[in-house]
Amino acid sequence: MNILIITSFFVPDSAIAAIRPYMFAKHLAEMGDNITVLRSGEFELAPFDEYDKNMDFEVISALGKNCDAEKFLRGEYEGFAPVPRGKYYFIPEKIKMPLKFIRDLKNICFGKAPKCLDHLVTVNNCQKRVIDDLHSKGKSFDVVFSTCGTLENIYAGRYAARKFNAAWIMDFRDSMIMSKSLLPEYIWNIYAARATVCALKEADCITAVSRGLCRELRSLHPKSDIYLIYNGYDENEELPEVPVSKGSFDFCYTGRIYEDSKPALIALAKCISDLITRKRVDREKIRFCYAGSSSKDFSEVFAAEGLSDILIDRGYLSKGDTLKMQLESDVFTVMAWNKTDSKGILTGKFYEGIKTGKPILALISGNEPDSELLQLQKRFNYGFCHETCNKETPVSELADYIESLYNEKMFCGRLSYTPSEELRGTFCYGRTSQKLRSVFLKAQKKHG
Repeated sequence: MNILIITSFFVPDSAIAAIRPYMFAKHLAEMGDNITVLRSGEFELAPFDEYDKNMDFEVISALGKNCDAEKFLRGEYEGFAPVPRGKYYFIPEKIKMPLKFIRDLKNICFGKAPKCLDHLVTVNNCQKRVIDDLHSKGKSFDVVFSTCGTLENIYAGRYAARKFNAAWIMDFRDSMIMSKSLLPEYIWNIYAARATVCALKEADCITAVSRGLCRELRSLHPKSDIYLIYNGYDENEELPEVPVSKGSFDFCYTGRIYEDSKPALIALAKCISDLITRKRVDREKIRFCYAGSSSKDFSEVFAAEGLSDILIDRGYLSKGDTLKMQLESDVFTVMAWNKTDSKGILTGKFYEGIKTGKPILALISGNEPDSELLQLQKRFNYGFCHETCNKETPVSELADYIESLYNEKMFCGRLSYTPSEELRGTFCYGRTSQKLRSVFLKAQKKHG
């Protein structure tokens, strides 16, 4: 098959939004398909150099030779700066909300990517110019696979599918519709809902990364051709030989923490504090290792529980150093949320945890029990899942789980946990790419 993949982010960007289309392109090319990737050329997160550059497919940047991705490849990129905490973070909520209202309204209409409408129109126009150029050069495609990104890829995917008379598959990595209820989010959601319904009505098939997101999409439009295609991990990546920490029991968390999942972090900190107070674990033997751009959030939460001394803040690390820290730790911590207006959150950190082979401790905040991560724990037994609102997963069981792992590490020097073959097989990109290819074939047949 000749396949055009349209994506906002792509390697060397290190974001999950970039890794998903890259791994699909890589595996589909290995299956013998002819792949062309149309990326925006922007970065969502810091770029990395540790990826296979021998790509058997063409990659085109919609924003041209002077975009960040092209500069990085030429060695001209000046560097990625993590997004700093907002300057209004210390202001009380009642005062902050009007300020946030003005700021968000301005950002949505005139700000920077990814939620700026002006910018998305610019990117979409650039995408269309590249698509027109490919068509004029005689290129043909059987399948157009466009993935969020945000709204621009929906319209670029539809445009390309019409231009090449190809089957169109729209991939939803996240919901485009924001869960907040302020006016700026309401304005954004008008455009987001319109674009989402456009895809649901006009695409030959829809793919989504979680069951919850599949349900949300079906609630917007009763389309039957919606398929679950999980994110995954690269089963062919060789992991470095890294010894686990000695004499201590180490949690790790990497990446930023979102406001919606912060209550989960607070619950974990309180649980650890209680274990120490009750002398079920030795304070001197517990460490929580963090790397990412949310250092201040972690510092505040651990300080509030009197745990500043156990927090090891590594700051912002490279991809390689982040992986090394994960492999040195004993428990891979994942945090997410499951709320009435925002379900089906399946964070990319979950797949990183599978790759490391560590037991995964998933902590879910929100007001809705039975999250997708809890369902997956019941199926695969990847570690432990604690939902802050769920009486079936009480804090006492979370404490017992942590204590049992701590005791095993102290007595044996390492944990015996090994992920099941079913868990590894279900979420490796080789298998998810095969499943995606079968969706392409169905879309082709439907398109005629």
